[in-house]
Amino acid sequence: MKKQTALLSWSAEFADALRGRRVLVTGATGFIGHALCDALVALGADVHALARSPAPQIDGINRWTVDVRDAARLEAACTAIEPQYVFHLAAQVSARQEIEQVRPMLEHNLLGTVNLLLGLVSERWKCARVVLAGSAEEPTAEPRRAVVASPYTAAKAAASLYARLFQRVYHLPLVVVRPMLTYGPRQESTKLIPYTILKLLRGEAPALSSGSRLCDFVFVSDVVRGLLRAALEPGLEGQTLDLGSGLPRSIRAAVQRIAQLMGSAVPVQFGAIPDRLAERPLLADLQTTRRLLQWEPQWTLEQGLEETIAWYAAREGVAWRRKCA
Repeated sequence: MKKQTALLSWSAEFADALRGRRVLVTGATGFIGHALCDALVALGADVHALARSPAPQIDGINRWTVDVRDAARLEAACTAIEPQYVFHLAAQVSARQEIEQVRPMLEHNLLGTVNLLLGLVSERWKCARVVLAGSAEEPTAEPRRAVVASPYTAAKAAASLYARLFQRVYHLPLVVVRPMLTYGPRQESTKLIPYTILKLLRGEAPALSSGSRLCDFVFVSDVVRGLLRAALEPGLEGQTLDLGSGLPRSIRAAVQRIAQLMGSAVPVQFGAIPDRLAERPLLADLQTTRRLLQWEPQWTLEQGLEETIAWYAAREGVAWRRKCA
């Protein structure tokens, strides 16, 4: 399978760089966190998976049930683990714009990040690298003109600012990595790609927005490779790097491609729900990433979609034949 090929590729690319190293992954139960833990175990790392709920059942990881909002327990876990590498993926993710989202996003995504950064600033041990997962939704333009479209975006943008503070002033060797619209097996079923696939597998019409928004789609295995490179590439401290294809596609075009690959005649209901206010196109700055990270995606959108469709079809017990090797 292509997953096995990816693991072999990672082993060749990263060799023994992480073998035996103590690695802390927050948000290990999440979509990207689970995939990252898989890769780290395959690379021989001493993996410590931290999450609010019990961490995924992956052989070879040490599980820590800690909420990043609990500063004391989080600092105690950091002290006990003394990680050499940290991947901070813990976040509450939602593009919803209701005012009720403000406090939970603040507590999970900003205060949780600050708690971790405080827990990692220690004179007793030194991390080689902290990789913080930012958000593609964060504004990159001049702050006074930046469009912040949700409480999630505001909290993640503020967390990235604090990360830069800890890197510059408190000398934490930190890199911010911003995955674009990531998709792949095991993703939460409410997200765009799995939602569309599952609806079509069940013969139901997906109800979507207009689909006009341009997004940069990136497969989860490529994101994992980028995170690993961000941990190991020298001289990246203080950088913010995008992981994406650099090739925007509209949501409508991506959804139509899914339907084509699945051979589905079920109509997609574009415009059934309103577009969210103030959303902007998502596009990775791949030129900077290539130059500093020596990374670019290995999976095309079609290859990633086929792998994802196959995984959900198998989970649903639906026979589906992939159209390319």
